[in-house]
Amino acid sequence: MNAPPKIYLVSAGQVSMPPAERAFAAEWPEARTFHILDESLSADADAGWVADDFLPRFALIGDYCAAARADAVLFTCSAFADAIGQVKRRHAFPVLTPNEALFERILATPGPVAVLVTFEASVASLQREFIAMADARGAKGNVEFHFVPDAFMRPDHDEKVLAACLELEGRYEALAFAQFSMAVAAPAARAACKIPVWDTPTCAVHRLRELIQDKGDRHA
Repeated sequence: MNAPPKIYLVSAGQVSMPPAERAFAAEWPEARTFHILDESLSADADAGWVADDFLPRFALIGDYCAAARADAVLFTCSAFADAIGQVKRRHAFPVLTPNEALFERILATPGPVAVLVTFEASVASLQREFIAMADARGAKGNVEFHFVPDAFMRPDHDEKVLAACLELEGRYEALAFAQFSMAVAAPAARAACKIPVWDTPTCAVHRLRELIQDKGDRHA
């Protein structure tokens, strides 16, 4: 009998960890998940470090996961797409950025989608990641990014995210939360909004499960 897959979840903040755990518990409870946390990544991104500054650190994280015989790695923080891309190219096991699966869903949606972000340092990285993915697929993607100010790590985070959703929903076919930390606000947003509300952890877990199962089928 094959062992359940071993998935490493790499986070730059504790706030991203519970949403990832809840998504796996709901969508793929059989998977074994293990956390790697380095809060200095977010602090350094806030301090103005650029993408190239993070490359050696992420290379070490990827090598560690390989040495630990990971079946897959899911990064949960959205500001580091360039560095995560290096890890993807370096290793054979599936490596997902936080938003890769979410962006795939958006690209498959013909109508306009609003992508909400609460961590301002993530906006430029997310836009680059989305454009690169769309270009690779020969698609345009009808999407607009919206920064929700003064919400990240605030006590009224959920209320501010919900208010932004209610303000935007009449202009879009779907709303997408571009950070793991925002998933906590998704249930209230889904209950209040008349259009779909997608969150990154759920999309990511679905995609990882597909990748692992497909790999197992090909080696059966």
